[in-house]
Formats: sequence, C-alpha cells, structure tokens
Amino acid sequence: MTRLTLVLVPAAVVLGALLGRGRSLPVAVLWGLAVGAVAAVVLWSRHRARLHALAEHVNGWLTQWPPAPVRLEGGRAWQELGVALNAVGAAYGRRGSKLRRELPWRRDLVDSLVGPALLFSDEGRLVAANADARRLLGLAEDGGRPTFVQALGSSALAGAAREALSSQRRVTVEAVVGDRELRAVASVVGEEVLVVLTDRTQERHTEEVRRAFVVNASHELKTPAAAIQTLADALDVVLESDPARARSVVERLHAESDRLVRIVSDLLDLRRLEDAGELQTVPVDVVALVREVVADVAGDAAAGGVAVHVEAPDQAHVAGIAGDLRLVIENLVRNAIHYNQRGGEVRVVVRARDGSYELVVADTGIGIPQQDLPRVFERFYRVDEGRSRETGGTGLGLSIVKHAVDRQGGTIRVESLLGEGTTFTVRFPIAGRP
Repeated sequence: MTRLTLVLVPAAVVLGALLGRGRSLPVAVLWGLAVGAVAAVVLWSRHRARLHALAEHVNGWLTQWPPAPVRLEGGRAWQELGVALNAVGAAYGRRGSKLRRELPWRRDLVDSLVGPALLFSDEGRLVAANADARRLLGLAEDGGRPTFVQALGSSALAGAAREALSSQRRVTVEAVVGDRELRAVASVVGEEVLVVLTDRTQERHTEEVRRAFVVNASHELKTPAAAIQTLADALDVVLESDPARARSVVERLHAESDRLVRIVSDLLDLRRLEDAGELQTVPVDVVALVREVVADVAGDAAAGGVAVHVEAPDQAHVAGIAGDLRLVIENLVRNAIHYNQRGGEVRVVVRARDGSYELVVADTGIGIPQQDLPRVFERFYRVDEGRSRETGGTGLGLSIVKHAVDRQGGTIRVESLLGEGTTFTVRFPIAGRP
C-alpha cells in the first residue's frame, strides 16, 4: 500500500466512528470499520485500474516503434516505477534500433548464399531465410518469426542450431524432413545462428542407383563370360572325343559372345546418353529411320510369326540425332516383336500431333502388369526374366530409350494391359520449331 492509503484508511475508520457517535460502542466500531472498508475498496480499484493501464502500455512496446515512455502520476513509489520502466523501454529501443539497422545486411548475407540458408536470433527466432530455404521448407514470406523447430521442421536440426549457439562452435547433423534427406551446418555469426542446408535426397538416390547398377552390370557381364569360359572348356573336350557336338558348342559360344557384346554396347550407349554435355540436334527424317529398322528386323518378325505394319507420311523431320533416334525406334520395335505371340501384330505409326511428331509402337503381345509399368525404364529391370533372357535382351533397352528421348527434348509414355499388348508413344519436337 502507498503512504496515502496508510493515512486515508485509518482516517476513514475514525470518521465512521464519529458518525456512529451516540450509539453503543459496538455499533460505533462497526460504523468505523464499514467506512474504512469502503475507502480501501475505492483506493484499490483506482490502483488496479492504473496498473491495468500500465500493463497495456508496456505490452504495446512489442508492436509500437519506438517504445513510448511511461508517464505516471502519483506518489514517489509510482514515480520510481515509471523511471525504471522507461529505462527498460529505452534499452529495448536501442537494441531494436541496432537490430533494425543490421537487418538489411543480415538479409543480404543470407540471400547471397548458394543453397538454402536461414538466420536465427540468439532467442531462437527466425530472422532471415533465402528463397531456396523457404522453398525447401515451405516457409511463407510473411510467416512471422518461427522458432528453430517450427522453421526447420526437425528436432534434430533444431538441436544442432541450439548446440551451436550454446557451444559457440560449428555443428553438422543429418536428418529426414518429410520426404527429404537434409544435412544442416549450424554456426554462430555474431550473436546469431546461421543454418545452411543441403538437400541430399537426389544425391542419396543417385548413390543407390549407381550401387545397384554396378551390382547388376557385374552380374549381367559375369553370366555370358562364365558361359563362354565353360563352353570353351567343353569345346576343348568334344573336339577330340565327340567332334559331331563341336559345331553345337561353337554355335552356343557365338551366341554367348554376341550377348556379351550387346551388353557392353548397351552399357556404352547408356553411358553416352547420360552425358549432360551440349547437344547439337539436326533435322532427321524419322520415317526413313522407321522403314530402315523395320527392314532390318523383318527376319526376326517372320521367325516369330509377327506381322509388322507401318503407317506414316512420306517424311517427318524431327530435331534430334539420327543415331540416338534409331536406338529409340530399334529398341521399341524389337521389344514389340520379341514380347509378342505367334500370329500377333506390331503397328508402327508416325503422325503429327499438337506441334510435334508422335512415334507410336503398339503390339498385341503379352502386355505388362500395371504394378510394373512405373519401373519398365529402370536399368536391368525385366518384367519377364525368363522371356527376356530367352530373346537375348540385356535389360537396358528401355532405359536407353528413355535417356535418348529425354536428351533430345522428347517425352515417352507407356500403356499396357496384361495379355492384350503394350503401346509406347514418343513425342519429338518438329525440326525448325522451338
């Protein structure tokens, strides 16, 4: 209570006692207490209203700039409280002014960094984030000042930022955020924490694909190589003991060596098509290539009892590389023949469609199960392992097709029904058009 309260309340009690004069002593005392209580309530209500207004004023400093000074009327205690609060407000204002002056510099620093980067205050609030970080983490431009966890979306990444702030050293950590594998490097810059992120999702996927490719390639190369070695040993025996069988062994030896050559050739083609170097395309008549390929595979088609039909204009020039386009056509047509059935058909169609040329290769063959469709373009992926090896397939043909089409700015899609056939549709840009 203030000194005024200590004076007024007893005075009110005395006044109440005087008002009750002439009555019995208990009644006079009750009058004094009643008047004193009323006075105390009135004074406390005034203090509470003043304290409430003061709290609202101080809370306004969070949004008001610069902080407005507190003006208090009353006794010495109120004046001392006002001086203390104004000192706090002034310190808050100086710190805020410094942060505001440095904010553009900090934002420029974060924006200039290559890759996702975020800057947090020593209180663990987001100060700045560049466009890469906002895009990666899904942060809105006007998302306020989220905390470590709210901004980074991972307790592990947030922990690294806190550890860097407390230990004043750089901290590196990896974590999964959503469907992304992220590496974070947190380091202290002045009084703040800079977090630089690296999205390792594609890198990890590439590592897994490369590892699987090495394993599969080694297996595919080992099979014909081992067969050649075995057949060579058998040939050495039958030349003396059973010359009549020598010819069949030689034929099998030739078949395995041809298979080995095809695998190596396909691997080299795939490696070349994966090269991201500059591509110089020229006008290529895709109809002429189709007719050449169909003529080359006529023997295989006849042997399998498959009819091949071509529907195409006289010419259709697309922008591409003749050798790569031939690889696309040859792999698609050979697959349509090999995975067909006796008495089946293959239709090869070239047509103009929506500012580009379409190459359609449709067969009436065994088809592809729906669950396998998303994987048909993977390296060494075979829907029917036995059928593929029987036809001499390397498991790389459709992967080569996909890379060749992508490299020349085209698109490819596949549709299939099990037991009814498969259709591949490739679209290429027309020569001379963007």
